[in-house]
Amino acid sequence: MTSATALPPSTDSAESLPALTSLRFFAALAVVVLHYRDLLGPLPAWLLHGIVGGQYGVTFFFVLSGFILTYKYKSWFVHGVHDAAYWRFQRFRLARIYPIYVLGLLLDTPWHLIERVQAGELAHDGPLYWASWLLNLVGLQAWVPAVPYAMFWNTPAWSVAAEFFFYATFPFVTAVLARRLRSPGALAAGFVAAIVLGTALSALVIHALVYQWQASAQTQYIVIVYNPLLRYSEFLAGCLTGHYFLRTRGRSGYVGSWLFENRRGRNVACIVCLASVALRVGSADYTGPSAWWWLTDVSVKYSAYILPFGVLILAVASGPMWLSPLLENRGLILLGEASYALYIIHWSGTTFLRMRFLGNAGTPFVHSLFLIGTVALSVACYRWIEVPWRQRLRGAPSAAAAVAAA
Repeated sequence: MTSATALPPSTDSAESLPALTSLRFFAALAVVVLHYRDLLGPLPAWLLHGIVGGQYGVTFFFVLSGFILTYKYKSWFVHGVHDAAYWRFQRFRLARIYPIYVLGLLLDTPWHLIERVQAGELAHDGPLYWASWLLNLVGLQAWVPAVPYAMFWNTPAWSVAAEFFFYATFPFVTAVLARRLRSPGALAAGFVAAIVLGTALSALVIHALVYQWQASAQTQYIVIVYNPLLRYSEFLAGCLTGHYFLRTRGRSGYVGSWLFENRRGRNVACIVCLASVALRVGSADYTGPSAWWWLTDVSVKYSAYILPFGVLILAVASGPMWLSPLLENRGLILLGEASYALYIIHWSGTTFLRMRFLGNAGTPFVHSLFLIGTVALSVACYRWIEVPWRQRLRGAPSAAAAVAAA
């Protein structure tokens, strides 16, 4: 990296692409309902199967993250990665996600401490749990395929640990894509390549874990679901989608233009993408007898959603469509802005409820009220914690400009 003398300003995605902000709420809510599913009482098998599909809301977040970061910060790195731009970008991202990340960890910690004390484990394995807590505090838990490092403290925060890695690499990825893939066709080909290579990497790792190393089921799960390298194709595809959007915006006659140039094309793209996601979520996992078909099915578990999510994001971002009146509603945009807080803080509520502190009062109805209350609390956290701390950690615009010029 080299030094630079100036940085262009970034845009606020909530102001520029409000419909995408609203979509974030639905993805976050899908994850939250997934984690509440056992607390909502007996559910029909078909409904439970659909709720389990909420896990793919994280894939949507990863694709959208790459898209939004490219939309906001491509101009910072289009000519290369410079020290001032790189470190200012990292500070901006840390200011965006770390205050709520720490809040989620602190909210979840007391319940796990009580649980470990009751089980008599804290006295004997205290150093292990504190080491794992510190690892979570610095956002490295997704790299360690073992409990209590992963799947213990505020479990959903593993995706933020993956985002930390994505942020560290984003400036370099952006610089390479801007320099090497200049045409819409090349970007579309890169998008497909990201899906194929990501799937191939997953297949190799899963094959090694299951058939060569015979790792435990828990280790397999943590590696396949949490490891940032195996989830990187989702973020990279989002970056490629962002480059494609910026390259083609306001133009016609490019690859795929018939989908995004007019309202009818965007409507069709949106409907087809939502239908394909629903079809995939509703389909049963392959369980045998062919080991190779099973490996294929598991390897495309997340990558199968990259294409429909990427096209959906492009359709929504490209202009008005049939969902626009809903997605541009001010209340829904606010919920979208608070979706990160919702995603991070909800786990402490589910932990509290699963420990049955409410006793006989912990009914499915009360649990539903907790879920609704968590949505309201997320808005409060966004307004009174996330936004003020983001502004405080980023510094005043004049101060940021001074840093950039240093």
